[in-house]
Amino acid sequence: MRALILGGKGDIGQAIATKLQSQLCEVDAVGRNDFDLTSTDQIKRYFEINKPEFDILIHSAGFNNPGLFEHTNDEDLRHSIEANLFGFLEVARNCLPYWKTKGCGRVLVISSLYGFLARSGRLPYVISKHGLNGAVKTLAIELAPHGVLVNSLSPGYIGTKMTYQNNSEETIAKLVSGIPVGRLGSAEDIAEVAEFLCSKKNKYINGQDIVVDGGFSIGGFQS
Repeated sequence: MRALILGGKGDIGQAIATKLQSQLCEVDAVGRNDFDLTSTDQIKRYFEINKPEFDILIHSAGFNNPGLFEHTNDEDLRHSIEANLFGFLEVARNCLPYWKTKGCGRVLVISSLYGFLARSGRLPYVISKHGLNGAVKTLAIELAPHGVLVNSLSPGYIGTKMTYQNNSEETIAKLVSGIPVGRLGSAEDIAEVAEFLCSKKNKYINGQDIVVDGGFSIGGFQS
């Protein structure tokens, strides 16, 4: 088995890579230094060097630059959508011939609570993640006849560098107070679920968004 992890240098991407490697899966974990997901030309050059023969594709890359709508311009929107959505679709397009030839495959998108919720100051991110979840559902319908299962995994508040970068200690404490299990999630929590969804053990979960948030989104945030 061979896996390609976009955003494989981030906290969640690295945890997933480690988990898959423990299952004797060959992993190509790529980051921004390998290619920019906003550049179709860079993606094309990557696949000119590396054959797009991956049994598993995981999209764990994400761009999130908080700011209110009144301060958001078209470039902010465009960059977020290109990095979080369009780049993934271009990579999947390159991998599709191999999946169809082989007759199987697994695709997993690391989405977000903001793929179905919203938050002030996160318009570009929310738009891109909602789009990703829609893409997952459509691809799941189109690719299932070729043996490819497509799902998304939406982490809640995970103790990653991005979380601490985009939220103050006070905000994080408030978020934790709304998580029934009483803590931020870990990258390893996400990796455990990702490994199952991408494995041969998963034979029938398709087109679903699996939420891993310690119970926050089911109402834990309500006082």
